[in-house]
Amino acid sequence: MNRRRAHFTIFDDICCTYSHNIEKKMLRIFRILILFSFTIDVKPLVSQSTDTMRVLFIGNSFTSVNNLPVVFQQLAAGAGKPVVVGDHSPGGATVGDTAQGTYAHMNNPQVYSLIKSRNWDYLVLQDNQGRFVNNYGIFPGSSKVIEGHKMIRDSLLYYHPCAKMIWFAGWGPKAGYPPYSSTGKGLIEKIYANYLYLYGVAGQVIAPIGPAWERIISSYTNINLWDADDVHPGINGTALTADVVYATIFKTSARQSTYTPAGISLGTDTILKNTGFQTVMDSLNYSGLLAITPTIVKGGNTLSITGYPICRWYLNGTFLMSTSGILHITQPGTYYAILFDATNCMYRSLDYVVSDITFISKYAPSESELNIFPNPASVSITISSSRVITEFQLINALGHEVLRGKGNGSEIEADVSLLPKGIYVMKVIDPVYGMRTKKIILQ
Repeated sequence: MNRRRAHFTIFDDICCTYSHNIEKKMLRIFRILILFSFTIDVKPLVSQSTDTMRVLFIGNSFTSVNNLPVVFQQLAAGAGKPVVVGDHSPGGATVGDTAQGTYAHMNNPQVYSLIKSRNWDYLVLQDNQGRFVNNYGIFPGSSKVIEGHKMIRDSLLYYHPCAKMIWFAGWGPKAGYPPYSSTGKGLIEKIYANYLYLYGVAGQVIAPIGPAWERIISSYTNINLWDADDVHPGINGTALTADVVYATIFKTSARQSTYTPAGISLGTDTILKNTGFQTVMDSLNYSGLLAITPTIVKGGNTLSITGYPICRWYLNGTFLMSTSGILHITQPGTYYAILFDATNCMYRSLDYVVSDITFISKYAPSESELNIFPNPASVSITISSSRVITEFQLINALGHEVLRGKGNGSEIEADVSLLPKGIYVMKVIDPVYGMRTKKIILQ
């Protein structure tokens, strides 16, 4: 309870501006702090391997309530992805509030010791979200928001040049925080705008957590993301946050994971995972993620990626024993690549789903036996067939799966209300003839 009382003070003193020039005094503090070395507990740990992802979380009770690092780790484990997590998230901590002294992350020797302690791939930094609710580019003068984020970024990159910072662009109280906003949804928009400002001056990657929350708030009023205090995340909110972080790091949907947090129904879990992934994909162009995401290009039956000396291809999660940037494909499925640049830094492409359109047998039933209506659609679609439908997949223009469902009859209804407008390919599984496809338009 003390943790939460401390955290309720996070929206104090947020009306003032401050200079974004890094002061010499703060730089001296940074140089001193990186020399400290303390023993820090990293919780929990899993055995490391060459494919293990190492993710450090630094935040406050927005991270520690429901244990976001562990939820993320379990989500990855459910998809067969080994992850090591580190966690420093004391209640009420900020990145740079001057009144907090060494309790603030930018001044805390424990933070820098933890950064040094392991070869991290990502650092998820969650600041006090109340520091981001003012107008665009305006932060409280008592909190070194920009300087603090830059100091922690610089420490991470000093020790781990291949690592990436993830800025935690989250939410505020459910009832808003007047005069900045009288609704939680409006507050999210202001917070995200200031994270875009942070990205503009500090680079790295934004995790669009708030926008994912906003989508759920707008479309699923029965799914409450807040805890009983209407400030901290409930289990739904933590799960959605983990889904966004998962999609940002692994660049694929958390739907591939078999893990569902306790207390969440499978139906709600599916909605949260779909929303988290779709929000990350829709944010690619302005979150910074696209800049560190190699692009797969398909030409005929060949996939290619250029600009990387080493390229490891995977099909449905299985390594294909290829290190060339060009892959000749012989079967449909979900492809992705792990790549290494000249400095041996690792990157992962987005998933690229190869439809079997090229490989359809001449004996397969014609497209005319598969009906999808309405087409164009905006809210829901009905898939109707003369044959039994066991499964369907909806693929967007980038070749990514955005929706999946199962059935055991000749008709299935699917909700497409959260998907962006555009052209999609519907893939329907036939137990006798295999895959059938049809183009649909969402508007």
